[in-house]
Amino acid sequence: MSLAKDEVIGLIVAGVVGAAALADFAYHTGRGSTWDSPAKAEVPEPPPPPAPVNDQAARDDFAEALADAFREDQHDAAVTADATALKIKWDMCSKQMLGRLLRDDGNYQVMNIRRLSGISVAELKKRGFKKVECDDGRQNLKPSVENL
Repeated sequence: MSLAKDEVIGLIVAGVVGAAALADFAYHTGRGSTWDSPAKAEVPEPPPPPAPVNDQAARDDFAEALADAFREDQHDAAVTADATALKIKWDMCSKQMLGRLLRDDGNYQVMNIRRLSGISVAELKKRGFKKVECDDGRQNLKPSVENL
């Protein structure tokens, strides 16, 4: 039984691709590269994270600095550190605004507050905060909460 012309061409192409794959494998294993086995690669260990400043006085100081930053930026906000929760009562607060406050250096509404207070997720974790609650003060609405 003979093969059709397109079947012969398909077998030739498959053979060329297989030969190229074998040649590539032989090339990389012959050079002693770690291309085929990530276990052989020496990956440097990341440096240990900085030790958290896990005391209530540091959290209270940060809450006071954040309240001063709000005041200096002419926003009426109350900030407290309740154990490991940072509680912010601010009339502009929403889930989106809380995300901007924690992460967005380019947002005009929170840029000065972030610069003056140094607020960031990493800084809050370093001080031992576990969550941030932001309340806009409206009745019957739950505050926006972000777990760190």
